[in-house]
Amino acid sequence: MSTIPKPRILFALMIQLSILLVLSAVAFWNDSLLGFSVLVGGLNQIVPQAWFSYYAFKHGGANKTHLILRSMYRGETGKILLTASGFVAVFVLFDDLNMLGFMATFIAMIPLQLGLVAKFVNTMR
Repeated sequence: MSTIPKPRILFALMIQLSILLVLSAVAFWNDSLLGFSVLVGGLNQIVPQAWFSYYAFKHGGANKTHLILRSMYRGETGKILLTASGFVAVFVLFDDLNMLGFMATFIAMIPLQLGLVAKFVNTMR
């Protein structure tokens, strides 16, 4: 009996984090505030996505569908709450943040994450 292997989501998250660190280092080289904003914006997308990925792939097997569904709901709820909390924390704690850098990096990390996960899921077939 063969089982479906879990996708390499952790590897995709590590690649995404590496790209973020390079981007923030380059931005920090030009302007320290921009580099910090880029880092915070990327982490505000990566951390909630890591939370969701952990819960989404926590269980496996056809006989555990109720656990999988419950875990997916828990993961998505946590992702939304972490993202909202991250935005609130950024807006409350940091007065002088480059909002363009923050938002651009947050938005840019979403298609990057989707592309990486799609690549690793397609290589499983």
